[in-house]
Amino acid sequence: MEYKDMKFMDAVKYLPTRIVNAISKLLGIKGIVLYITYSMITNDHIPESGIVYVWIFIVLIVVFGREALTFIKDLKKVG
Repeated sequence: MEYKDMKFMDAVKYLPTRIVNAISKLLGIKGIVLYITYSMITNDHIPESGIVYVWIFIVLIVVFGREALTFIKDLKKVG
């Protein structure tokens, strides 16, 4: 069932499941990617002028996956 179809109490009951899923994803490959990005920034492997763009790109990829790549491809067509 999608969120838009859920009643308020159903959504509240589903929150613990969402939290567990978020923790498992952070401990998986997505968490590793975020940690590596963070360590590269703190060790000055990424120039200061590009940090914002790198974070935006990494978070888009980690959170949205393939849909983010499609969005980025569409942005390139517009620009």
